[in-house]
Amino acid sequence: MIIFNEDGCIRCGACEGTCPTEAIDVTPTYIQHCDTCGGEPKCAEVCPEGALKVELFTVEDDELDQPRLTFNSALCTECGKCQEVCPQRICVVTGEKFQEVKGYCVMCRKCVQICPVQVIGIPDIKEPNDCKIDLDGKGPIYINNCVGCGSCVDPCPVGAITLSNIGESIEIDSNKCIKCGVCSQTCPWNSVFISERYPIKREKEILSFTINKSKCIGCNTCVEACPGDFIKIDEDALTVMLPEICAACSLCVQVCPTNALELDVKWGETHPVDAEGLGWDEEKCEYIGACANICPTQAIRVVTKQGMLCPDMMQTNEDPSFVNCIRCGACASVCPEDALSVGSIEKMIDGELVLRDRIEFNPSKCTECGDCVDACPYNLIKLTNDPKLPIKGFCTLCDKCIEVCPEHALYNK
Repeated sequence: MIIFNEDGCIRCGACEGTCPTEAIDVTPTYIQHCDTCGGEPKCAEVCPEGALKVELFTVEDDELDQPRLTFNSALCTECGKCQEVCPQRICVVTGEKFQEVKGYCVMCRKCVQICPVQVIGIPDIKEPNDCKIDLDGKGPIYINNCVGCGSCVDPCPVGAITLSNIGESIEIDSNKCIKCGVCSQTCPWNSVFISERYPIKREKEILSFTINKSKCIGCNTCVEACPGDFIKIDEDALTVMLPEICAACSLCVQVCPTNALELDVKWGETHPVDAEGLGWDEEKCEYIGACANICPTQAIRVVTKQGMLCPDMMQTNEDPSFVNCIRCGACASVCPEDALSVGSIEKMIDGELVLRDRIEFNPSKCTECGDCVDACPYNLIKLTNDPKLPIKGFCTLCDKCIEVCPEHALYNK
């Protein structure tokens, strides 16, 4: 059977695109695929006509037999029983002539061969690469083997990322970076990590990937530059062959000396770290400051319309503003004593029980080193000289600010 190491997957979708029976579904959060139910496919067991069958065959010269599914269109009555019992929800009845059923693995191994990071394999024959990156101790910003494609530069909402030259590593200005994680979600090659977290990758769709052969000079610069070896040499035509699906980093387009390549990619929405948790409605907010004053950890800072800074109760000349801890985890990623950590809490939102990230703090472990103060991108964390609560400024999602807001400008999301 086919196995995946999801930790190392770059979500390029090449395996999904090459599967002849559509037995793989790659999403930003998981990979759904036919694993032949560990060698005893349930779809074959329940098929009343024997249209789906399991057979054993030997992969290349290996002595171990591998199970695979076969399908006989002439026997299929489209009863749907295979779809009902599929534990992976990947087997479906299509209604298409000669392909009435899709989603079963025939062990063609095309997915194994095409994976650019080799995280797809076969047990005891070809183990998938262990591409999991140990993020412990890497801090709020970690760049790992950046290929210099620049995909993350434009999406950065605060312009904190620069790329001096195509093919070189990006640089992130730690003073500008707000730890939103958009760069990490966008990176096609798992090279950027924020606050020691593995991101949920953005969805993307290649609308077109073309080559103007009249411009191509056969230099193969794109072949050499492609980090995933997706582009192949077409020796007969003195040009190159482009893949239907790849990581869509556009590095090949940028290095092509004759501008012979064009890549059009449709990107999905980002999922920044503040997309879930405490919501703030700017139109409703009257900048009263009650939320900041009641927060037990001073994780909210408000400047009122009268220029009063809350909760410090200091007069300023600043315009009205609202800032809150978004639980980005930067403070936790630098804490040398693990006094700060990213935990979770259950919330009832729109009738559904969901988990939301929260910052947890253990005062007994805190040495008041101040590393978290320096790491906070919103300048909310501060030392208090209070032995019971040595630092403040982190959000625990206690909801007290929501309860006290007279304008209902704060809410769970």
